[in-house]
Amino acid sequence: MRFQTVTVFALSCVLAGVTQAQTTPTPQAPPGTTSAQPLRHAPRPGTTTELPASAANVKPTDPVITLEGACKSAPASGCVTGVSRQQFEEMANSIKPGMTSDAKRNFAMQYAKILAFSDQARALGLENDQRFKQILQFVRNQLLVEAMNQYYSDEYSNQPDQKIDEYYKQNAHKFLEANLQRVIIPSQPAAAEVKKPSDEEEKAYVEKVRQQWVAGADPATLQKDALTRMGLNGSVPDVNLKNQSPGMFPDAHQSIFDLKPGEISQPFTDAGASYLYKMVSQQEKPIAEVKQQIAKTLHDQMMRDKIQEMTESVKPVLNDAYFGPEKKPEESPAIGAAQKPGEPPAQPNAPQSASPHK
Repeated sequence: MRFQTVTVFALSCVLAGVTQAQTTPTPQAPPGTTSAQPLRHAPRPGTTTELPASAANVKPTDPVITLEGACKSAPASGCVTGVSRQQFEEMANSIKPGMTSDAKRNFAMQYAKILAFSDQARALGLENDQRFKQILQFVRNQLLVEAMNQYYSDEYSNQPDQKIDEYYKQNAHKFLEANLQRVIIPSQPAAAEVKKPSDEEEKAYVEKVRQQWVAGADPATLQKDALTRMGLNGSVPDVNLKNQSPGMFPDAHQSIFDLKPGEISQPFTDAGASYLYKMVSQQEKPIAEVKQQIAKTLHDQMMRDKIQEMTESVKPVLNDAYFGPEKKPEESPAIGAAQKPGEPPAQPNAPQSASPHK
């Protein structure tokens, strides 16, 4: 029997149900109306965590789930016929804190089905099956790791103000906010009739554009001319970049934040284009505005340090006679396109949980 299939099915039912209940789409407004908002006394489905008013009369020991017909044919040890309010809320808050009322009801139905199925499994004696015990041990260890991650995450979530202030002072350059102008000068022709310029010609043209801009030329006109030169006759990108921070630019372009207002940068060149920037204005974000951002940065760094510390404290050594020699991983192709200047860097994907079976 494929126990892991049953386990995955059960967990998928619960989590999928909870997710569906918590992501109920906002209803569209009917034609001729101005809003699809429900009346004030009727909360929108899937958005409130409040229980109905009648829940105030349900005591902690009162049943909120009753399994009618359970345990009659095979009253095995541990068979469940009902779940009290206290038992249900402890379970729901452990699985997914902050469920909406819709999600909580959906979870209750899925949880009831799992209880019913597991009662039948116990009646068949499957909880004593050796394969089940091995999988249970593996899953238990996985859950312990998740519990430990949550423990440290909670511990590092409350950063003291002194630590936040120190980080702010030591990393003031990270909290600059600037209004910039940028001219992108492509170096690769987009039309067959356009001849690709030599490196010397391209360098000379970029310097010519820079000098024109320094002399007071309109950057929007310079941008349009630079695109037309390479056969790009479509829409012209906006040269104005507002509310820009250092994290939105590649490392090679970070020096633009050292520019003084009115100053134009030297060109930054890559394989496809050259970039010129002008500093319009710059200010430092107040600490109150970035306090949560700093707290998250400190939290994430402490989590990485803790994981690295635990990883380096134990070195797994495998028996090559049993597993065979380690194979060198093949080089993987680059994933995704390069970061464009002025855009936030892409976030890495979260690691996948280990599984004993595919």
